[in-house]
Amino acid sequence: MNQDINYENVIKVPEGGLILPGIPREEISSSMKDRIDTIIIPEECVKKRVRVLAKQISEDYKGVKKLYIIAILKGAFVFASDLGREIDRYGGPELICDFYEAKTYGTEIKKTGEEEREVKILRRPKYIDGIDVLLVDDLNDTAITLIEIIKDLTNKVGFDRFRIKTCVLLDKKLENPTEEIKKLKEQLKIDYVGFEGPDRWVAGYGIDAGEDFRLLRHIVIVNEAYYLEGS
Repeated sequence: MNQDINYENVIKVPEGGLILPGIPREEISSSMKDRIDTIIIPEECVKKRVRVLAKQISEDYKGVKKLYIIAILKGAFVFASDLGREIDRYGGPELICDFYEAKTYGTEIKKTGEEEREVKILRRPKYIDGIDVLLVDDLNDTAITLIEIIKDLTNKVGFDRFRIKTCVLLDKKLENPTEEIKKLKEQLKIDYVGFEGPDRWVAGYGIDAGEDFRLLRHIVIVNEAYYLEGS
C-alpha cells in the first residue's frame, strides 16, 4: 500500500517498509538477495528526510558561528556527511567535523533480550574549540553507545564547556527490551530523529551487517538467518 509521507516530522517506518506513491519498489541486486529481505527506507526517502533535518538544525543554530558535528564511527559517517553538506546548503553555522569511534557490537550479532554491554572508546575528537556540539549516530536501539559517548565527552573534556545535542538517523522501537534497556532508552534524550523503525536488523547508508552493505543507497532489512548460520 502506498503511503503519504510527511517529511517534516519523524517518519514512522512500518514493518513492510516505506513505499513511495506511484513508484515501484526497487529490486534488490541478485548478488545480495540471500542476505537482504527487503528495502525498508528507499534512497529518496532518506535524502528528503535528511534535508528537512538539516533545515531544522540550521534554523535552531541560527546566530551560532561554529558547530562541531561529531560523527560516531563507523555507522554514522555517511549520514553525518550528507547532513553536514545540507546544513551548509541552508546557510547554517560554520561546521567542524570530527569523530568518535566506539565498539559495542563489532561484527557480532545483536541478540534478543540484550542487556547493557561495555562500550570501548577507540577514538575521541582531538580538539573542540567551541561550545556547540552535535553528536550524530546512525542507530539508537539500546541507547548504550550514545549514553557512554556522552559520558566520555563529559568526563574527558568537560561538560560545562559544551552545549550537546544529539541527532540519530533511525530510532528503533524494541519489542522486548529488558528493564535495564528500557531505563537507558528513557534516560537518553535525542534532539533530532530521522526515522522511527521496527525492531529489525537493518543495514545500508553507513550501517553494516558484519561489515556488509555500508555503501548501499537504501536502508534494508537484513536476512538474519544468513548471518546466524555463519555463511
